[in-house]
Amino acid sequence: MLKKILAVLIVTFAMIGCSSNVEETKEVVVKEKIVSIKQVQNIKEDKNIVLMDTRSYDEYNGWDLKKIGVNGHIPGAVNYPVSTLKDGEVENALERKGIKKGNEIVLYGDESKIMADVLMKKGYTVSTFDRGVEKWADNSLPFEKLKRYETIVPVSWVKDLLDGKKVAHYDGKAVKIFNVGWSEDGKPHKEGHIPGSYWIHTGWVEEGPLWNRVSDDKIKSEMERLGITTDTLVLIYGDPMAAARFGVIGKYAGVEDVRMINGGMKAWKDAGYPVETEVKDPEPVKEFGATRPRNPEVIVDLSKAIELLESKDADLISIRSWKEYQGKISGYDYIKPRGRIKGAKWGMAGSDSWHLEAYRGIDQFHMRPYTEIQKMWADLKINPENHLAFYCGTGWRASEVWFYAQAMGLDKISVYDGGWKEWSETKKTKDKVLKGEPKNLNEESFLD
Repeated sequence: MLKKILAVLIVTFAMIGCSSNVEETKEVVVKEKIVSIKQVQNIKEDKNIVLMDTRSYDEYNGWDLKKIGVNGHIPGAVNYPVSTLKDGEVENALERKGIKKGNEIVLYGDESKIMADVLMKKGYTVSTFDRGVEKWADNSLPFEKLKRYETIVPVSWVKDLLDGKKVAHYDGKAVKIFNVGWSEDGKPHKEGHIPGSYWIHTGWVEEGPLWNRVSDDKIKSEMERLGITTDTLVLIYGDPMAAARFGVIGKYAGVEDVRMINGGMKAWKDAGYPVETEVKDPEPVKEFGATRPRNPEVIVDLSKAIELLESKDADLISIRSWKEYQGKISGYDYIKPRGRIKGAKWGMAGSDSWHLEAYRGIDQFHMRPYTEIQKMWADLKINPENHLAFYCGTGWRASEVWFYAQAMGLDKISVYDGGWKEWSETKKTKDKVLKGEPKNLNEESFLD
């Protein structure tokens, strides 16, 4: 009876409002609609609809963190983890993924409701694919993943490994974890690190004036001092560029299993894991396991760089800022010449010589979703079928990109160790440079 009375009162008040000239105020609640699996399958036919995976970078890459039998993401999905909403402007993040206000965004992932609320408040059109990956798996539909996702490991995997739990993609070999950066005394390490990890100063494996890698004998000795053999599972984190620099040199020398901890110390702290400040030195080993580099193709020198520039099936890729590439700045206080290697292609990088935004996630510590890197390369006319040799100023940025490229499954990849510093300061090559904005980006030839 009470419900009927209330209903009558509501109608009466509405009629009174209509008979007067007072405009009725209504609160409009916008809700996202639920889409079917059939609609998701047909998304690729509508370029206005974007499928978005709101799970972690690691799950998108292929890690089954929830142990539900899912490795990867629904084909065609972009990745925008809910956890990164705090790391940057939403509009900028979406623009980076090619998403505009006019697009309909279809979300999936356990925390999609959070993402939906944020996007709808900003005026985006949102739908939800409920139970996303689980429903996709239930229908035996295929997933896509980062080809060698196991080389980019989640912090949760590292934590489980340290706790003695059984983890995927681990065969029981000896493990060493290294925090890498530029500091002789290891100050960043002393301020807090992953328990059980050791400090590495990149100056131990590279040296001036060119800042190329040290000699093969010195690399071998350094590996032995650090307790590394060719069979050691080496996990690296810290400054992503520095970590990758050491990882590439280790791989070149013969360490067969080198992996990067995705998100590094930031992700470790964000997960609430314990931090250690006690500094320990690794126990040395007597023999590294190789007397000369086992993977020499990982790093190329000047003569090989010229050979690649002269080849139709190879490219030298400049991982430098746009200002560096044009020759407006050198990028370093210890490099005077400005410009770019003649015939090299621009592979994007970051805002300056110390940043690599184009290859990192929004928080600047995780690997950028690989599908975005693939699209970026396609737009830049970089052919992943060619032999790609990455270079920067002295090797740090190029090494990080090499690491992501190998995770993407590319086999014909190298780091040109000497980079711009060696090229621009060597008599044989210092005149083979270009400056200014190219007339046709990435269509210049070394042979012209």
